[in-house]
Amino acid sequence: MERFEIARVLDLQLAVLRSQRSILLQGATELERSVIATIVSELGSNILKYARSGTVEIRRVRRGTLAEVEITAHDAGPGIADVELALQDHYSSGRTLGLGLPGVRRMADAFEIGPTEGGGTTVRACKRLLGPNVLDRPATARATGHRVAGDAWRAAACVRPRAGQVVGGDAAVIVDRGDHVLLAIIDVTGHGPSAHALASDLVERLRERFEATPDPDDVIALLQALHQACSGTVGAAAGLAVLDVHSGRARYLAVGNVRAAVLGGERFTGVSRDGLLGRHWPTPFVQHTALRSGDLVLLWTDGLPESLATLAARHDGRELLDHPEEAVIADGLVDGFGKRHDDAACLVARWRP
Repeated sequence: MERFEIARVLDLQLAVLRSQRSILLQGATELERSVIATIVSELGSNILKYARSGTVEIRRVRRGTLAEVEITAHDAGPGIADVELALQDHYSSGRTLGLGLPGVRRMADAFEIGPTEGGGTTVRACKRLLGPNVLDRPATARATGHRVAGDAWRAAACVRPRAGQVVGGDAAVIVDRGDHVLLAIIDVTGHGPSAHALASDLVERLRERFEATPDPDDVIALLQALHQACSGTVGAAAGLAVLDVHSGRARYLAVGNVRAAVLGGERFTGVSRDGLLGRHWPTPFVQHTALRSGDLVLLWTDGLPESLATLAARHDGRELLDHPEEAVIADGLVDGFGKRHDDAACLVARWRP
């Protein structure tokens, strides 16, 4: 374990530098080292802002076949009156941007916050260190998924609820109507059975709408149907990709915290508009891309890192693109990169005309 006393800006600067070079991060990639150093920086900054002094500890632990780095920040400050409010983006009682704790929670694979014995606050963030090849690891995620294939494409999905839950609010949709294929990812606000019930209803509504629509390329109408179905509910995020089987062209539209990317020929990164289906409908932004033979299409929820496509390509190189089983790729990505404190879903499709 390494322990850093934080009482001034110089202490924090040294802690960030030493944590990034620590022997505890042996085997970590440069990106993982950068993420861990960022977490140390954010937690240390909060100590200086709100408590004036405290400690940041780093330890390496092993869970099964995986190594993880735990970063724990302790202080004896005034504490946090409303933890849920403090974890909202852009909230701050210190007249800052308020991105520290929400940002740490998104970067971490596990995140806890609570009172320190004797007063103050303790924050623990855990970051998993990934080996050189995520696809070679035995799958440990409790996952459910399905496979669908056409003459020119194959697709599979993996959906895993957060730790402690049997079902969750994430869902994946693969619908084949011959001339077009719908690939969709849905992330209902919240967790557990109630979120799962809404997600299941949205899946069925989307499937029925796509199979019945006279214009399958109209992704705006498809997503608007989900927006209407979410009215009066807790809301959801969703990303839709419609593939024209004859031309290989795809249309993509998303609202909320979901992601998409194409790996292979021309790199494509999906853009998602800020909003919440059922609550706030933004100006739609439809993207277009042309798929090449062998391209891999990825759609995922925020239970996986925003940089999933970059992480996957960096860790697996050509093996990810060349692996014959899309289901193995989806399971491996969820198992290797999924955050235990959140539902996670990943959809993988391959274009092979």
